[in-house]
Amino acid sequence: MLASNFPKLTTSGNLSPSSANPSLFTYRLVLGLIFDSEVLSLRMSKLSFGPLRTRETPQQDRAIRRVHLILQTTANALAEVPADDLNTGLIAERASIPVSSIYRYFPTLDDLLFELYRQTSGQLRQKLYDRLSDEATHPTWRSRLAAALRIHREYVADHPFYRPLLIRFLTKRAPNGSLDSAEDELVAFFRERWSAGADGFKGADADIVANTTVQIALSLEHFIVVQRDKDTSRPYSSELARVLDAYLSIYLSD
Repeated sequence: MLASNFPKLTTSGNLSPSSANPSLFTYRLVLGLIFDSEVLSLRMSKLSFGPLRTRETPQQDRAIRRVHLILQTTANALAEVPADDLNTGLIAERASIPVSSIYRYFPTLDDLLFELYRQTSGQLRQKLYDRLSDEATHPTWRSRLAAALRIHREYVADHPFYRPLLIRFLTKRAPNGSLDSAEDELVAFFRERWSAGADGFKGADADIVANTTVQIALSLEHFIVVQRDKDTSRPYSSELARVLDAYLSIYLSD
């Protein structure tokens, strides 16, 4: 969880049809439909940022607010502009700051986008952890799994910048499927739960099953995220749930 005394900047962007030309609106519409979202949301959810994940966090509040402004503006722009058209000049113009301010904290566009990815993927993982641990609301492991997958779909629908951001870094994943330490954290979460016997786990090495579970999810995530619309992503979303259910039912019980 982020420290409560760490300065936060929250902003929301309106992505209504009236404020966009037809081509950009179509682009945003496609982003909103990904991952089989049942409710299309074209309003950017508010973002909050904590200490930087990829570099040292500035000490002064003014500098921290400037970094958060850059991150929020980048997210807003990525939700509206095709990723190939995104550049630091466009971000600086939208944020009403000099381009040099961006380079002061992020030497390249990839550095900036990777920080945005680390911040937002961390928020998503926390939501997943909460659902996967919520035995009071979801008493069975299958209901917790379903709730986690639903949270993932909703997050992507509510944050239209996240899909193009993830696509940009898919090719940078290591051979084992891991983009960075983020997936290692998810493996550790499952390993700790199952080593303690949570979810009725038995019959195997918790570390092996945790790693295999995450790799299954990562493999199918690639097919889901590159689909163009809800109809083409729906089968892969369903298959992800089906495959995870079949595999985990070997080791988990209620």
